[in-house]
Amino acid sequence: MSGILGLGLAMIAMGFGALVAPHTLVRESRGNHARRLHELEDGAPEAYFEEKRELEAYRPRFNLSLKTIRRLGIFAMVLGGGTVFLGLT
Repeated sequence: MSGILGLGLAMIAMGFGALVAPHTLVRESRGNHARRLHELEDGAPEAYFEEKRELEAYRPRFNLSLKTIRRLGIFAMVLGGGTVFLGLT
């Protein structure tokens, strides 16, 4: 039962982190994508081979809104709370 309790506490902690600071979980957004492409068009050096071509050809791979991340955090906290309850009973 201690494993279930630990899992529940970890889910609550991760959910709380997503609720409080969702911006830390956003890896790549459309804004970052557009900003970097604009920098490259203005003459900034590429960080890796054909970075500009990749940015022009492909859209961002990960684009969850902060609202969605917060909702997932709340969901994780609820699931974690249920798991802790099961671990204690």
